[in-house]
Amino acid sequence: MENNKKVQDLTLALLREFMTLCEENNLRYYFTGGALIGVVRHQGFIPWDDDIDIGMPRKDYDRFLQLIEKNKPEGYGICNRFTDKDWHFAMSQFIDEESVIEINLAEQPRQAHIWLDIFPLDGLPDNRFLRWIRVKHILLYRYFVQIAHIRTQVDSHRKRPVVEKAVLGIMKVIPIVRLIDTDKTLDKLENLLRKSDFDVSAYVGNMLGRYREKEVVPAVYFGKPQKGTFEGIEVNIPAKTHELLTAMYGDYRKLPPENQRVAHNVKIIKYREV
Repeated sequence: MENNKKVQDLTLALLREFMTLCEENNLRYYFTGGALIGVVRHQGFIPWDDDIDIGMPRKDYDRFLQLIEKNKPEGYGICNRFTDKDWHFAMSQFIDEESVIEINLAEQPRQAHIWLDIFPLDGLPDNRFLRWIRVKHILLYRYFVQIAHIRTQVDSHRKRPVVEKAVLGIMKVIPIVRLIDTDKTLDKLENLLRKSDFDVSAYVGNMLGRYREKEVVPAVYFGKPQKGTFEGIEVNIPAKTHELLTAMYGDYRKLPPENQRVAHNVKIIKYREV
């Protein structure tokens, strides 16, 4: 837990840097996922958790990446598929380059930096059937990429149905990475995500999130950012936070069973003083 607390402190310092950049450049962002539960239920980190999920409307997400590319703050940076050849996701991380950690979440451990997960928020078709088709199409591309990099991308500690575990076991044996062009698949995924504008869509979501279809919600759930408290810091949260969290998690105020209270199993190698 002591190691977990240190990671939380480093992540908070990174959050302050991120918020300063957003405020100075008029960029919208929202706390989402487990970090948003943390705001509502704990007014800070979920005790066993150590990361922060941020959602940014696609236009703001793009502007943020351009900002860092043109005027990178010293000691900070971006990790995504354009900056790291081993990163096979369509979202980005804002990272503290002075901190180095080892993550033991997937089958193969990997070195990384203290991070904030930055997800683009995208629009979806208003028509229910077309929306369903779009979501399934997006998920198909996501599955292709995950299968191709199953040993580094798939959470090996996550509880899964028997059939899903069996399929994953088979995929580890078959050299499917040779059959899938990851870069082209991610290009197709991103083009699909960008088809509908967040700001004019009736339904939106983080289509790269863990909860898949459950992350598709009415646009009014995000709305104009409101303020919530996270470890004593005022942060942006969705306008209808309760409705959003209920759509994703159900009874989000209820603590999960103890055996599901799992952190990222992070080992700190070096860190900046904060």
